[in-house]
Amino acid sequence: MLGIEQKKGNDEQLCGRMIAYARILPSPDAEPNETPFDDMIKNGLLTLEGDFRQFAHTPSKREVNRAVDAKLNNFLETMEENGVELPENLNVDAMRERLHELANMEVIPIPARIGNFSNEEDILKEDADIYYIGEFIGANQAHYCLTTLPIYYQAKYREQAKRSEMDMLNEVLSQFEEGDFVGTEEIQKDSEELFPKGLTLNTFMGDLSKLLNVRVIPFLLACESDNEYNTQIQLFYTFMKGYPDQSDIKRIDKALRELRKQSDSIAARNLLELSCKRINAIYNEDSQLASELAKQIETMENV
Repeated sequence: MLGIEQKKGNDEQLCGRMIAYARILPSPDAEPNETPFDDMIKNGLLTLEGDFRQFAHTPSKREVNRAVDAKLNNFLETMEENGVELPENLNVDAMRERLHELANMEVIPIPARIGNFSNEEDILKEDADIYYIGEFIGANQAHYCLTTLPIYYQAKYREQAKRSEMDMLNEVLSQFEEGDFVGTEEIQKDSEELFPKGLTLNTFMGDLSKLLNVRVIPFLLACESDNEYNTQIQLFYTFMKGYPDQSDIKRIDKALRELRKQSDSIAARNLLELSCKRINAIYNEDSQLASELAKQIETMENV
């Protein structure tokens, strides 16, 4: 669309992290350092990256309305104490309702930043949905296009997340009707496959942390061949398809592959442990712990 080429990723299943880049051609009438974008261009490339996988806690509508009411009431009390009379035509209830409407408007944040990539090969190595928006003479129009793309991307990503939640809810409801739930102990029975056929996280009822650390991780590490591992890890991906941040699953897969090659890799073992803890935190709706673990993981990956 509009000359935008997707270099990596799947539009039908956005991962939540995006990188967009443009190739900047020299402008014949431009002077060196003429625009504020010149320092952002690396070897003719201008890049922008955004990570929309983690959202800050959004207060409920009731919480927002209570906060608005408290501030408005305080304002009215202060006016009364100071002897300030309200205008005769002022309808306080209408004003309160309008403030509620304004406070509850959904605004999409754009946590995007200029990327620090000097060649296309490094960009394509990143774990992200990657878009190339074309060639531009000078950086002005390219920067405009790059900064507007994250708005559309984030809206699509959030829409997909909502649809995924609805699908998960429908699946859970259908499982309630069929009574087809499986607990931790049943999965941990000796078998040649990691999970029973058709089982997903949505139909699992039990201790997820115990399942990961006692069943999943030892089972995958013990696979005798890479072919066997590839077969079993796909079952893990299928089981975790309802989990909201698939980057955690990919990180576990990567760490396990590293440990199968080098069992004493401390970095891989630490990433594996943190990723399992974060999955469990998200599963148990502990957003604060999940955010703290995400920061620890990011620090380790950037070392």
